[in-house]
Amino acid sequence: MEERFFKFDVLSKFPEVIHGISSRNYRNMSFYRGDQEKIAKNREYFLNEVGISINNIVVPEIVHGSKIVVVKKADIGRGAKSAETDIKGVDGLVTKDAGVGLMATVADCFAILSYDPVCRAVGLTHAGWRGIEGGVVANLIEAMESIGCQKDNILFSVGPGICQKHFVVRNDVLDKFLRRYPQATFVRNKDGYVDLRKAILSDFKDNHISSHNIEISTICPACQNGIFGSYRMEGDRVPTSAAVIGLKNF
Repeated sequence: MEERFFKFDVLSKFPEVIHGISSRNYRNMSFYRGDQEKIAKNREYFLNEVGISINNIVVPEIVHGSKIVVVKKADIGRGAKSAETDIKGVDGLVTKDAGVGLMATVADCFAILSYDPVCRAVGLTHAGWRGIEGGVVANLIEAMESIGCQKDNILFSVGPGICQKHFVVRNDVLDKFLRRYPQATFVRNKDGYVDLRKAILSDFKDNHISSHNIEISTICPACQNGIFGSYRMEGDRVPTSAAVIGLKNF
């Protein structure tokens, strides 16, 4: 954890990679929860500290799904300052183009960042329970491979997200995870609890990703609510975080 925003150890080893996840110090980053002009200013302040211009980022709509698409330099600016221009119907993006920043918003859900230092490509996806159950991890791997990456070379970094004890779910959600991720579910007094971190790690294992290629944060926004916003704890007034990754345009 940086003084003001979160960074991953593995990604920080590569000087060509710009990345970070905003804390609540930067206020709300989602256009779907507040005044867009104020939120654009919040984003610009955070991105300047990370080291990328707001004019050079691309943002997916975030529909709590599992679709991931390839973006290029021609897409920069989409979703940066207005929700109307974001990449519709998707939760994740990948690119090989330097100077293109990928950004996604999260609040309890996980941001998964990816980097292939051989192929020089980056990826980013929002991963909520629907996306995880819908195969977003496999889709991120497939999207990276579609632009020339080799699975064994890709590094994956999983950001802060809600822990099992704070993620009580309805019976229909519990049933989905009991079928697909029995090792990530727990039932007590008729309440169901899901460990989304464990489900993500299970998907990496099923897709033959080495544990040496994965860095996963243990921070829970609900447990450490003074650092990150938590939708479970705060509802619609939550200050949504932004995760960003990109390659420097030397």
